[in-house]
Amino acid sequence: MSSIEAYWEKYLLKGDEKSFSAIYNQMANDLYGYGLSFGYREEICKDALQDVFYRLFIQRDKLHHVENIIAYLFRSYRNRLADLTRIDRRTESIGALEETFSPEVTILDDLIDREVSENIRKKIENLLRQLNTNQREIVYLKYMSGLQHREIAGIMGIQEESARKLLYRAIEKLRKSATGDATVKTIILTLLQMLQ
Repeated sequence: MSSIEAYWEKYLLKGDEKSFSAIYNQMANDLYGYGLSFGYREEICKDALQDVFYRLFIQRDKLHHVENIIAYLFRSYRNRLADLTRIDRRTESIGALEETFSPEVTILDDLIDREVSENIRKKIENLLRQLNTNQREIVYLKYMSGLQHREIAGIMGIQEESARKLLYRAIEKLRKSATGDATVKTIILTLLQMLQ
């Protein structure tokens, strides 16, 4: 049982506010980054984050059915972002936002100097843009958020086997797309191995 699941159980059973705070502290940055990766504005991401945790706090008695709190939070956050975007007429349509899903690659900054890092970052972002929206999302959830296939399937509303296949196809497409650039291919393969 992960620490978040233990905190969730303690919060559900006893209403322990420290456990609730621990869940928030461990999940807020991941959820916020997830929203930004979809291309949502910072204000929308912050509002959605507050709304999700507010509802979690006030509806504790109605959430005993939630077995996987991480998947539940990602799915609730994703849905709330969509709701707030529909309400906010000043933003792009949801379809346009889905096309901008583009996770930032930040792990490279620690591995290589700034100039080379920026060049490689651009190449990887271009590779990620070659993936369809679902493929980009699953790569983000698996390798940047570290979620399991079961959790990803719950967030995306698909079967676990479908999540596995989608991830496999995304990785294969990245490998094939990177064949012309040995440096980028090596870095992608190394990062994927490190994160598995």
